[in-house]
Amino acid sequence: MKNKINLHLLPIKAHYFFFNGGTAPLMPFVPVLAKQLGVDQVGVGIMYMILPFVGLIAKPLFGFISDKFRIGKLIFMLTIALTGVFFSAICFIPGKPTEALLNLDCSSNATLLKTCDDVDSCTLDKLLLSSTNNIMKCSLNCTTDEQFLKDMCDEYQVSEACDTKRTWIEFTTNSNLSKTIVGPDASNKSCLFFDVDLFTFGQEEVEHPHFSSSTSMQCSVVCDNLDVQSYIQKPIPDAPGTTVYSTLQFQLLLGLMIGSWASMAVVVSLSDSICFSLLENKPHNYGAQRLWGALGWGFFGIISGYLIDVASAGKPMKDYTPSLYLIIILLVINLLFVSKMRVEHHETPMVFKRVLCLFKDPRVVLFLFSCVAFGICMGTVWQFLFWYLEEIAMGLGCSSLKWIKLLEGLAMGIQCFAGEAPFLFLSGGILKKLGHVHTMTMIMIAMAIRLMCYSLLTNPWYVLPIELLNGLTLGVYWSAMASYAYIVAPPGTASTVQGIFSAIFEGIGTSIGSLLGGVIFQTYGGVVLFRSMGLFALITGVLFSLSNLFLDKVFPKDGKLLATTSNKRN
Repeated sequence: MKNKINLHLLPIKAHYFFFNGGTAPLMPFVPVLAKQLGVDQVGVGIMYMILPFVGLIAKPLFGFISDKFRIGKLIFMLTIALTGVFFSAICFIPGKPTEALLNLDCSSNATLLKTCDDVDSCTLDKLLLSSTNNIMKCSLNCTTDEQFLKDMCDEYQVSEACDTKRTWIEFTTNSNLSKTIVGPDASNKSCLFFDVDLFTFGQEEVEHPHFSSSTSMQCSVVCDNLDVQSYIQKPIPDAPGTTVYSTLQFQLLLGLMIGSWASMAVVVSLSDSICFSLLENKPHNYGAQRLWGALGWGFFGIISGYLIDVASAGKPMKDYTPSLYLIIILLVINLLFVSKMRVEHHETPMVFKRVLCLFKDPRVVLFLFSCVAFGICMGTVWQFLFWYLEEIAMGLGCSSLKWIKLLEGLAMGIQCFAGEAPFLFLSGGILKKLGHVHTMTMIMIAMAIRLMCYSLLTNPWYVLPIELLNGLTLGVYWSAMASYAYIVAPPGTASTVQGIFSAIFEGIGTSIGSLLGGVIFQTYGGVVLFRSMGLFALITGVLFSLSNLFLDKVFPKDGKLLATTSNKRN
């Protein structure tokens, strides 16, 4: 008998594919984009601590409005459009104002352009690669030094320098990058030195300038070598007492992320409600529909990562313009499919009193604590894995950073195609075989292994095989959480209980993980972050299993309610 394509379900499949695909070009890159905008790890952690609570408010609010006024389809399409608007607007957040400053050190031995900011090994690699007979020309605007003017006037007869009343002077320099060195200055601080071969004052040139006395001037600089210019171009320091949270960049990013997160939360909530409505008496087919979202996320994550790297070639910072175009195109296509959907309305009765009785069961409370623990671990992965990979790549030199966005896209693809997607099908069998308690223990131990492996990375590309564990952790977790909530829910409260479990995972777990992870990352680094979280996951998994064994002995349960998910469904 041939399998027939259910045309009735094509719009919801297409929605999952194009909506998840439409958020993939930017959403996973937001933490590293925040870094590019000058937001530190704690700032990112605070932002992602706030966002889940935004979703908690938006979901029930718009769900109530949708059912009360019977405008579910309108809200559904509006929030999809708003998701695209907010995410697109993030691409236009301006970077911090920057300046490029070098010191001009003049002496009888040499004339040098110098910077003593932290030397970036990647930038040095670039300079060495392009240094062979490569003449760099820089335009300088310097605050004048009386001795400098005197020497230029007396020794080299530069007419512009003979005006001793000048407070600043403009000229150009030529430097041979093959002579660039890194070494200590007079205070033994490591600095980068560019040897100056030529001064040009208008039509007057001074070759191999040397001075009878030592002078130093700070100069605003524009150089024609992009690698050098990108290195010396630094954000203008904030005024004393200014925190990262008061900057325009952080406030715009937080505001736009709140808007996009609220919109996405409503879309996801309504998507699942519409999907179950379309499935009618076949709710077990939900995974087959939701799978298309994972495929869209993985596919367009890879495409966007590659396009960002291509668009950023030769630029000092990553260019997210391809993300903007992909978001617009994919979400417009999504809206076209959504317009063909049938959306039913139903008012949900108040069931909270019946739900509250669940929290009297210690096993349910224990399972909820495991959801929080898993959420803490996932919060660190979602918010800081890519940041950590970029730090590792920077330590290995420029070649590792060149295709870093492609690597991040491939990681997303493996998470979805080789991890999450197959385990959406396998999770039912795993739960039936192991039961929810043992499955949750397995998930936490697998997460511990995953996090520990991150802490051992020496090359960012080695992360790809580790991402296979995403299926055994996050993929199985979604099914375990949803089916457990369905089993323990009182009659008629399954959706509410599933919402509570999801809210506890995201609203509490990932929020704590984002904030705590940001603090640990900024204070101790990525290795300590992932190693400590791996140890936390291992200890939590073992304690969860032992606590359930204790409860089984002290408070024997009736039947095998949590051993399988099939009893209640069949």
